[in-house]
Amino acid sequence: MASYLLHGLWLPVSGLSLWIEQVEGHKIVMPSNVPDGTFPDIVDSLLEKKSFRNRARVSLRTPKGKDVSLMVPMAMFAPDEAVATLAKLEYLDTDSQAATAEQRASIAPDLKWLIRVYRGLYRFVRAGRVTIRLSYQAGEWYPMWQLASGLGERSWLAEMVAAAPGILTINNRALSDDIADELTHWIAYTQLQPQIDAPRAAPWHDFAQALLKTTPVKKGRAQLLRGLNEWKDSITSVDLQLVFIVEEPGRNEDPEESIWPIRVRVRSGTDAPQTVRQDQLDRGSVEKLRDARRHAFDVAPRLKYNAAPPDRGAGDWDVFLTTDQLVEFISKDAAALRKAGFTVLLPKAWSRMETKAKLETREAHDPAEAATKAHMGMDQLVEYDWKLSVGDTQLTDAEMQELINSKSGLIRLRGEWVMADTQALGKISAYMRELADTARRRALKELEKLAAAAEMARQLEQPGWQELVKDVERRRKEFNEEAEDAPVSLADLREMALKSMADQPVEFTGSKWHTSLLGGLDTTAPERVEIPATVHAELRDYQRRGVDWLYWMSRNNVGAVLADDMGLGKTLQLLSLLAVEKAAWEASESDAEWHPTLVVAPTSVVGNWAREAARFVPDFKVLVQHGTGRLKGKELAEVAQAADIVITSYGTVGRDFLTLGTVEWDRVVLDEAQAIKNAATRSSKAVRSIPSRHRVALTGTPIENRLSEMRSILDYCNPGILGSASFFRNHFAKAIERENSDVMAERLRLLTAPFILRRLKTDPSIIDDLPEKSEQIITVRMTTEQAALYKALVNDVEAALQKREGMSRRGLVLASLTRIKQICNHPAHFLGDGSAVTIKGKHRSGKVEELMRILDQAIESRERVLIFTQYKAFGDILQPYLEDQFGCEIPFLHGGVSKNKRDKMVEEFQTPDGPPAMVLSLKAGGTGLNLTAASIVVHMDRWWNPAVENQATDRAFRIGQQRNVQVYKMITAGTLEESIQDILDGKTQLAGAVVGEGEGWLTELSPEQLADLMSYRGQER
Repeated sequence: MASYLLHGLWLPVSGLSLWIEQVEGHKIVMPSNVPDGTFPDIVDSLLEKKSFRNRARVSLRTPKGKDVSLMVPMAMFAPDEAVATLAKLEYLDTDSQAATAEQRASIAPDLKWLIRVYRGLYRFVRAGRVTIRLSYQAGEWYPMWQLASGLGERSWLAEMVAAAPGILTINNRALSDDIADELTHWIAYTQLQPQIDAPRAAPWHDFAQALLKTTPVKKGRAQLLRGLNEWKDSITSVDLQLVFIVEEPGRNEDPEESIWPIRVRVRSGTDAPQTVRQDQLDRGSVEKLRDARRHAFDVAPRLKYNAAPPDRGAGDWDVFLTTDQLVEFISKDAAALRKAGFTVLLPKAWSRMETKAKLETREAHDPAEAATKAHMGMDQLVEYDWKLSVGDTQLTDAEMQELINSKSGLIRLRGEWVMADTQALGKISAYMRELADTARRRALKELEKLAAAAEMARQLEQPGWQELVKDVERRRKEFNEEAEDAPVSLADLREMALKSMADQPVEFTGSKWHTSLLGGLDTTAPERVEIPATVHAELRDYQRRGVDWLYWMSRNNVGAVLADDMGLGKTLQLLSLLAVEKAAWEASESDAEWHPTLVVAPTSVVGNWAREAARFVPDFKVLVQHGTGRLKGKELAEVAQAADIVITSYGTVGRDFLTLGTVEWDRVVLDEAQAIKNAATRSSKAVRSIPSRHRVALTGTPIENRLSEMRSILDYCNPGILGSASFFRNHFAKAIERENSDVMAERLRLLTAPFILRRLKTDPSIIDDLPEKSEQIITVRMTTEQAALYKALVNDVEAALQKREGMSRRGLVLASLTRIKQICNHPAHFLGDGSAVTIKGKHRSGKVEELMRILDQAIESRERVLIFTQYKAFGDILQPYLEDQFGCEIPFLHGGVSKNKRDKMVEEFQTPDGPPAMVLSLKAGGTGLNLTAASIVVHMDRWWNPAVENQATDRAFRIGQQRNVQVYKMITAGTLEESIQDILDGKTQLAGAVVGEGEGWLTELSPEQLADLMSYRGQER
């Protein structure tokens, strides 16, 4: 028996500690009291380096069974030292020459346990059985390794903790977690040290370096913690999961009386499922599985049933159901369990029990109908047939009827029992009924129209009226509510497709065009059309495809949204479409008249449309209907009817829509169609009131902020195509924008794809000769004057916010944001006092000073600059100052500039010897203009909406640009501007706030949050 024992503890926070007991009298002693040779040489070398001056309170039990608490002198080891120490002590177990039997006896059971724990963890680490966690220490987050949570690791850890000497568990209640976390990390850390300084092709990522060196992460802590937890949860859920296996009773048993076992199994990773035996699992695994089982009960309450005593060999949690209960389980619970992440395995014969219906469509061919009415576009009539299938088996008409009549969905199909998806079957049945009702209503409506026409013919005694009346009577006799063969329109099918949400069991087949309109697949590819010689331009391949698509949509009388990126040539594609159609009309020698196309554009680009038309289709007759000299009344109708294109503005349409509505337009085109994103505005209502055969919307940003904007544009082109505004909001917008539903987003994409052609200039397959665009956020300092104004404003706003609520508070926030931007722009902008831009040659604004630096460099490199601001008042300050600095005229394009003057500004700027810069207001100059003479774009104040800012940038970054485009977006350091940018960049978290594009979300913040964001942080940043 040893005279002295070396004990080991793993204490919270401090980790590994060693202390010495003199067995006789059970005294705690220092190493100096221990005779030489008592401990192995390895132990002596470890202890001689330690002072034993550290003391820790330890709970002990005396030989007489009394519990005491003592302050014990200990040798404590830093984390990396602890790993090295245990590695050396582990050597005692593997080398019989390292110590005598007496020396080995001096190692206490608690220390031996720690050595063996180290050995097991070392092997797990070497096998890669670790994950990553974030540990919060001293106000910092440290990435650290931890033991994986697989079934094997859990069982080993449970067995080790169960075998631990009592002194270890008494003094560390979290021993299991400390071992799995702290000790595992430092073992991995020690093993990976040689890799840190090894040569690498690229430097370590910041996170990887923090993990390898155990240093705190620098940024993104909350997002990183959430991401790591989600990742580990996904590993855990995959590694240990419940599996529900439905077994069939004997094949000869009556399914109505049989007992159906559902085996509840546990699976680790990809291993085969095993019977649940609670006494064979560690406590952590059992608790996790119990939680999973309780969740399964919540999702599938029928799992609580137990219709018969368990059979021999059943698992602890197996379930036994009657046939009726099984039918309910399969029809209701199986899908819910799968959706909740559980695996449900059905008998092999049921492995594909998915129930689907195919609706085969084809064009209706009714001679009588064809003689009276030509259905075009969404009004086109189609006939349909049903095909129902269970798995891969397509049913006969008799089997279809049997399945539809089955309440349970459990039927014997061709000698085998199969379980149809009753939920899908219910949807299919409802869909079939609704479609049949729609067909009957349409047939009845057409019959009523025919009857009214026959009655009118009878009253007027038109020739042949008797035969017409007889035909109506014959059709009345043939019509009955059971007749389901009547055709429906594409609009009817489209409306039903809109209402059929996720998990739609009906598949559309037949005409590819019909199928695409109903959301079944992407737009079909149209045939190539020849571009006539009247088009004086060489179209790129993607532009040719755009013309093909527009022509195909026009022939089918379906409205189109051409949503190419800004600068990809939407104007040229539309003009080419008109040239193709006019050439086809002239070649046909048809008696039909040629009708003009009306183009509605923002005022700033009306002139651009006229110039583009004169350039690309010079043979066209073009009428510009804009300004005080525009045509009125009958004169407009007469002149417009003889034109090929009439170009007008949204403002003009708002005033002259009644007159414009008298012209027989072939097509109405909306350029920059986001102008009608709000269907309630005057201009939106005005353009919708103008009738035409075909409608086209051109926009580079079909969605700026909300999905409702896209719906408004699509609804203009094809009224009702996405349902009413309230229907769209409740069924699509909420699910996608608030709940981030990928299913509904894909459903909406398929429903809108046939009507929208969207190409991005970032796609190399679209265009490969556009120069690069780089963006840079420039953070400028405030001057002393700006800082004083800013602090005073913020103090006033904070006080006012405490007294405001509701709309009044929101208004104050938005007004304050404007005033903050004014201060950041220039004190004279905020004060409105007409004061100078500089005082004694010294700048009063950090932004203006930075702008001058950019302009000086641009002039040196012979580059031109576009300067955007939201505020005309700021432009009025900048323009004369810049003119004075550069000694030449600097144009300022804003909403108050007339059309003629705008056109002249643009034309002069585009000349080789044009002005070095142009100032533009964001609203007036942000769309439609071609300003490729500039290769530098400066945003002086931010809109915080990428779509709007990109539109403005694309005045320079578009086809025709020969130089790389540099975009500068200015913000002011230490202000609300920088706070917003930090939030959008992910550098700052705003708890509980929903951060969106634009500025409206700021109005929803609490006064404290707003005060924190607005507070001036001076030069600290």
